[in-house]
Amino acid sequence: MEKIVKLQLALFFNNLILRPDSLMNGINSSMGNLFDAMPQILPIPADAPADIPRVQMRSENGKYNCNISCSRVDFILNGDFTDEASWPDLTRDFMAKVKLFSSKVFDDSKINRFGLIGNFFIPDKSSSTSMTKKYLKVDLNTAEEINLRFNKRSSSHGFQLNNITSVNTAIFELNGKIDKGIFIELDVNNIPTEDSVKSDNLLQLIEKQIPSFSPDKVKGLVK
Repeated sequence: MEKIVKLQLALFFNNLILRPDSLMNGINSSMGNLFDAMPQILPIPADAPADIPRVQMRSENGKYNCNISCSRVDFILNGDFTDEASWPDLTRDFMAKVKLFSSKVFDDSKINRFGLIGNFFIPDKSSSTSMTKKYLKVDLNTAEEINLRFNKRSSSHGFQLNNITSVNTAIFELNGKIDKGIFIELDVNNIPTEDSVKSDNLLQLIEKQIPSFSPDKVKGLVK
């Protein structure tokens, strides 16, 4: 049975934000003080890479995170390896939070790029065999590690999109025991243009894309 690791929305600023901490309170307030744990503001040198988070917010229950760097802001819903039966509830929650999150970010900043990301884990003691049967003609049944990555371009809602799929053999510790299986990451992101992203178009696109992250679609990548 598939395990849901996390869902994530990344929004990239048109221009670098010199004080990422200035966005922190507005985002948290607009989301009903969702991030109720003590935030971390990291003393990152000004010449450090712009995508390193300067601000990290999280909820006390560990379910929600928000990271803010000079170049991007990310909202993360942690699935914590819950079973696929939780998918409908998780996606409803994710969409509700994303609407609040994106509304505030778009009010404060211009956005030229986004990424919708899903991470999943499928327990499989014969993960190398499963991936070999699905994708490869060479005999890699005894391989310790197999990594595949492919990108299918598409267009939707006025966006030119990358649809990146990564499928890897992996080992995770779940409930105190080591599980062997397959880790899958789906990443839908746009090719930036001179025009800023419009919030309404993005939300409509996410609504359309989320079903392609569903358990039956994800498991179809390896079965």
